[in-house]
Formats: sequence, structure tokens, C-alpha cells
Amino acid sequence: MERFSYEAVDPKGRRIVASSEAQDRAALLLSLQARGMVLVRWLDDRGQGIRFFKRSGRTLNAAQLLQVTKDFAHLLKSGVTMEKTLTIMEEASKQEAVRSIARFLRESIQGGSTLSDAMAARPADFNNLYVNMVRVGEVGGMLPQVMEKLAQFMERSQEIKGVIVSSSIYPAILFFVGAVSVLVIMGFVVPRFAAIFSDLGQELPFSTRVLIEMSDFMRVWGWALLLSITGFIVMFWRIIHTAKGKEILDRTLIRTPFFGALIADIQISRFARTFGTMILSGVPLLRALTIVKDVVENNEVKEAVDHIHRQVKEGKRISVLMKEQEVFPAMAVQMVSLGEETGTLGEMLVLVADRLDNKIQAGIKASLALFEPATILFMGLVIGGIVVSMLSAIFGLNEIQF
Repeated sequence: MERFSYEAVDPKGRRIVASSEAQDRAALLLSLQARGMVLVRWLDDRGQGIRFFKRSGRTLNAAQLLQVTKDFAHLLKSGVTMEKTLTIMEEASKQEAVRSIARFLRESIQGGSTLSDAMAARPADFNNLYVNMVRVGEVGGMLPQVMEKLAQFMERSQEIKGVIVSSSIYPAILFFVGAVSVLVIMGFVVPRFAAIFSDLGQELPFSTRVLIEMSDFMRVWGWALLLSITGFIVMFWRIIHTAKGKEILDRTLIRTPFFGALIADIQISRFARTFGTMILSGVPLLRALTIVKDVVENNEVKEAVDHIHRQVKEGKRISVLMKEQEVFPAMAVQMVSLGEETGTLGEMLVLVADRLDNKIQAGIKASLALFEPATILFMGLVIGGIVVSMLSAIFGLNEIQF
């Protein structure tokens, strides 16, 4: 018997953190379900700790999981049985990871497990949001529709990530090439000129002397500088992975001019899209709020969502509670209020996410449109300054009397 720690929601909607002994996770999950409890996440301590490179235990990557979800939605909507769907997925896929997951799910279902229970036994591949939406789809008899909404949700999320990554590639390459160019000049070019100037015994301009001193420092103490930077990064990494450190970092980031608003929009968009998708899929309001808290990463936004979760239990409206929290934009509050009045809360939350995503994409493009010329200008000034400092000394060669 092993002991597993977990977070769950009891039949009254209360959040419970506890630990129990069981043969395995699947057995404990069945025990929790028999008591009317809904698993939110596993909290096992095994293998935890701050690591720079750690195995996530995932079998599927994001693209494969999206394809699996699309296949589920398409085949189930076509009237194919669950077992036949998994068999088709296993036989048709050329990717071993997909075949492995399909085989595992099929064998679990043949052993008497439900699809959501089988997925819950693989938390690295299927997160709490995914499992709970599938469970609601099974109970409500609308699994194909839920799978379709999940696929749309995942596709939109990946689209936003793709925009951020693709938009950042060129500026990152530009900055990296510029930094390497400066290091090469300071480490190899400047010392050669310094040796020539030293042999000639020329009185060097102040800027050239400063440049040579910086080059000498980099060649002699470069290793110490590199170790210091590495040590700082390691220390910073460890600090932000503590509860207090992450709290301070999140508070600082969200209050940063311009970028703070962008970070808040990203977090609120994720909250609204996840919350709206779960409501549209039939997940009860309190359970959806319990799950959606784990989707938000910034502590400031997470505390706001937690406040909403606590107060909703007392019968207060979500829009009123959102208005009390400064992190939610007025547009989001107004649309949620309209959704509550018209009975279209789920649709309005998804629409809020769509509008925020458009705003985020525009903000990212505007930021990068400024960052690219700013990077070029900065690197031009640095490299230009080095060249001018060296040329001022070279032009002074004409004053040397042989």
C-alpha cells in the first residue's frame, strides 16, 4: 500500500486536501468517487523539489494531445463506439506516443473503467481541466460535444502561444547575434589593436583607454563574471520557485507599466476561456471555479479568482465580485454581467477571452515593432561606439613623430 496526497471537492463543494493509503492512484480515485468526491489534483511529494531539468512524465506533447482530442470528437460524433474509437486511433496513428495512450485507455475501459477515470490515472498527459470536462461529458451524455469544445479550447490556446513564440524569434536572434558580435570584438579585435598602440607608445584617447580596460577585464576576469551571472540566475530561479518569491515576482510584474497590463490580460483571458468552456460543457459553477483556479499562474489574479470562488458560495453574482477586483477590466465585468442577466454566461466568458486575445496579439505585435528597432539601435550604438573609440586612436597615429 502507498500513501497518496490529493486535493478534492466534496459533494457540498468544499475544497479538501488530504492523503490516503491505496494500492495505486486508480484504486484511490474509485474510492473518492464512491464517496461522491471529485478529484482536483494529486499532491504527491515524491520527486518534488527545484530542478532545472526534470522529467514531466508526459507521453503526449501538446500537438499530439490536440490531435487525439480532435480524433475523439470526430469519431464519437460519427457514432463510433468508445472502444472502436480507441482501436482506430491506435491502429491509424504512426506515432508511438499516441498508440501507447490509445492502448492504455482502451485496456482500461475494457477492464471496467470509465474514460475519465482512465485519463485521471495519467495526470501528466491529461490535466484536471481535461479530466473533469470529460467526466461531465460522460455523465451528461454529451461527450462528443465536450471533446469538440476541448479541441477548440486547446487550439485557441496553442494559437496564442504560437503567436508569442513566432513573434519573439527574430528579436531574440537579433539580440543574440549582436551580443556575440560585441563579445568577439571585445575579446579578440580590441586586444590586437591594444598591442599595436602599446608598441607605438601613443597617448590614447580616454574612450579608447576605457575600451581597452574593459577588454582586459573581460579576458582576465571573464570567468568570474560568468560564474557571478550564473550564480545570480541560479539564486533568482530558486527564489522565484518559493511561495514568497513567486508572490513578490507576480506582484512586481503585474504592476510593471505596459507589460503588467499585458500579463494581466493573458491571465484573465486564460481564466475566462477555461471558465467559459467548462460552463458551456455543463460543469457546475462551483466545481468549475475550483478547477479554474489552478489554470491561472499569476498570484494576484489567482487571489482574485479565489475571492470570487469563496463569495459565490454565499450567493453573490460573479460580475459584482469581479468589479471588486482591480485586475479585471471593465469590459470583462460588463460582458459577464450581461451574460448573467441573459443566461449566456459561458458564451460571454468565451467572448471576453476572444477579445482579450485579440488585444494581446495587438499588444505583442506593437511591443515587438518597437523592440526590433530599439535592439538594432542599441546594438548599433554599442558596436558603433567601439568602432569610433578605435578609429579615434588610429587617426591619432598621424600625430606620432618617428
